[in-house]
Amino acid sequence: MNEENLQKRNADLMEESESSSEIEEYATNSSNQQSSTKKKSRPFTEIWDYYLKGTEKSHGHYEASCYYCVPKKSWARGKPAILEAHLANECSNCPENIARYWREKVAERNSNYTRKKKALPNQTAITTHFLSDRPLPKAAVNRLDQKIAKAWVMAGIPFEVIENLFIKDMFKEFLPAYDPPSRTTLSGRLLDEEIARINCAIDRDIDRADHLTLGWYTIINKI
Repeated sequence: MNEENLQKRNADLMEESESSSEIEEYATNSSNQQSSTKKKSRPFTEIWDYYLKGTEKSHGHYEASCYYCVPKKSWARGKPAILEAHLANECSNCPENIARYWREKVAERNSNYTRKKKALPNQTAITTHFLSDRPLPKAAVNRLDQKIAKAWVMAGIPFEVIENLFIKDMFKEFLPAYDPPSRTTLSGRLLDEEIARINCAIDRDIDRADHLTLGWYTIINKI
């Protein structure tokens, strides 16, 4: 191979090497950018369309202020479940169609988490005597939670009673596989959902009453 061809060959190799290096660098940067985007991005639920998003308090968690409240009602850390319950049950200035929408969403919301079992101090496991402590289906847990929320509210029982050790022991005697909700869950999420269900039932009754009134008015006019 003569000197001219050798120089040309070396130049081609250098060009290929630079091109390969550029492609590799581009792929690495692109991969890093996608990874960074995945880390930074956090999907927001539609509830944030009704709130002013403030300062980020921690990764993906922001201050929130209600669009409709006057003066503005704010939360240091806007949790979707709390924001939904506010529009559904509490915000007096929220348009009725929006309030209804969120009442239905909250009323139909089901719990997807599993409670951690907490052993009672110095307590023999009830399963050594009878029944099973295998986890209950989530639908069964949700029904029991709703019944407890209704019973506590209708009887005027303080929410903290649910965490009394004798009450917990009583639940374990009845059904070892069921872990009753905590005080904060009972007075927060479960109460919000029950209020939303009641308000939805009221909405349906009002709708039926309106239809009955309109139907009766039409009959009278025809007569």
